[in-house]
Amino acid sequence: MFSKLRNKFIITNMVITTIIIVFAFSAIYVATSISHSPKRPMPREFERSSEMSSAFEEEMREVRKDNMAKLAVTLIVTGVLTEILVFVASYFYAERAIKPVKEAYEKQREFIANASHELKTPIAAARANFEALGTDEQPWTDNVDMELERASNLVNDLLTLARTDGRSATSTKKNVDLAKIVRKRAQLIKARLGDKKLLIDAPAKLPATIAEADFTQVLDILLDNAAKYSKTVVSIGLDEKKLIITNDGKTIPPEKLEKVFERFYQTDKSSEGSGLGLAIAAAVTKQNNWKIEAQSDKKTTSFILSF
Repeated sequence: MFSKLRNKFIITNMVITTIIIVFAFSAIYVATSISHSPKRPMPREFERSSEMSSAFEEEMREVRKDNMAKLAVTLIVTGVLTEILVFVASYFYAERAIKPVKEAYEKQREFIANASHELKTPIAAARANFEALGTDEQPWTDNVDMELERASNLVNDLLTLARTDGRSATSTKKNVDLAKIVRKRAQLIKARLGDKKLLIDAPAKLPATIAEADFTQVLDILLDNAAKYSKTVVSIGLDEKKLIITNDGKTIPPEKLEKVFERFYQTDKSSEGSGLGLAIAAAVTKQNNWKIEAQSDKKTTSFILSF
C-alpha cells in the first residue's frame, strides 16, 4: 500500500516535470530557430560574384544548422539530467513524507491486533464461566450469552482486518471446484432464509486455481449480508470470471455504494452487526488482487466479486 502511494507521488512529480521541461525547451528551441541566425556581414568582394555570394549563404546556413543541432543536444542532455535529479529528489522526499504516516499506520494496526488478542482471552473465559453457572433465568442468560458472542465476533473481525492490512497475499492457491464450494456454502444459509427463496445460477462444475480459504471467507460474508437484508429472494450467479450475489432488500443510494466497504459503516444504523463484514471482504479481495463492487437499483442490491 505505501509503496503504491510512494510510486504515485513519484510518477506525479515526474509527469509534471516532464511536461514543464518539454514545453519550456520546445519554446526555447523554436524561439531560437526563428530569431537567432548568423548576422555575419558578407565581404564586399563576395557581393560582386553570385557564386561566391551563394557559397557564403550556404556556409551561413550550415553554421546555423550546426548551432541548432548543438542547442538541441544541450537541451536534451539538460532535460535528461533534470529528470534524473527530480526522480532522486522525489524518491527521497516521498520516503520521508510517507515514513511518519507508515509508522502511525503500523502502530494502529499493531494496537488493534494486540487489543483484540487481549480481549479474546477474557471474553472466552467469561463465556466458559457463564455457561458453567447453570442458572434458570433463561431470558437473562440468553441475552448475556448473545452479547458475549457479539463481542467475540467483533474481536475476531478486528483480528482479521489487522492480519490483512497492508499485507500481500499469503494464502496458498490450489485447484478447486468453485461451483461445489458455492453450493455447499449456500446450503448453510438456507435455514436462515425461512420462506425466502434461494436461486443458484452456476455451472455443474467450475475448476479454478484460487485461494480457497479467502474465496470462501468472502463468499460467506456476502451470503450472510444477502440473507440479512433480503425480503423474498437471494440469488447467486457464478461463472469463470465473477461471483454475483443479489438480494431484493433495502436498496443503497448511489452516493453510499462506495462507503459500504468502509469499516464500521452501516447503511441501516438500526441493524445488528459491527459493520466490519464488507470491510473484511474488501481487504481480503484486495490482498488477492481481486475486485469487489456494489450495485443497487430500485429493486435489488448486488455484490460482484471479480477474480
